[in-house]
Amino acid sequence: MSLPPSPYPPPYGPGFPPPHPSPSSGGPLRVVFAVVAGLLLAAAVAVNGLLSFGMLFASDSCGTSAGTARFCDDSGGWMLVALFGPWVALAAAVVTVVLGAVQARRPWTALAVGVLVYAAGPALALFTVFG
Repeated sequence: MSLPPSPYPPPYGPGFPPPHPSPSSGGPLRVVFAVVAGLLLAAAVAVNGLLSFGMLFASDSCGTSAGTARFCDDSGGWMLVALFGPWVALAAAVVTVVLGAVQARRPWTALAVGVLVYAAGPALALFTVFG
């Protein structure tokens, strides 16, 4: 009768290597990053929604002296910039954050750059309307 092999390594030799956490296993920092990025995305969508609603009525002052010459010209190009600029900036910010977090492996730096990229859109829209 023979005994089954021992489940433990023998006391000599290198033994089993210690388990290492896999880099893709996530962790608390990745969860915090995802929550912060999600909250910032929700806030940006809310701001863009309010700006879009406001831009629908921004051309009402074009018949008065309160309208800016840039926004109230007949070409309509600046109205499109004011209406769609924040949404384009939000899309560019999302791409910046995703590429920076995945390829460069620097999620917090990418998030900061994404916030700056996004802030350019509403700033351009407000500058276009209020000049």
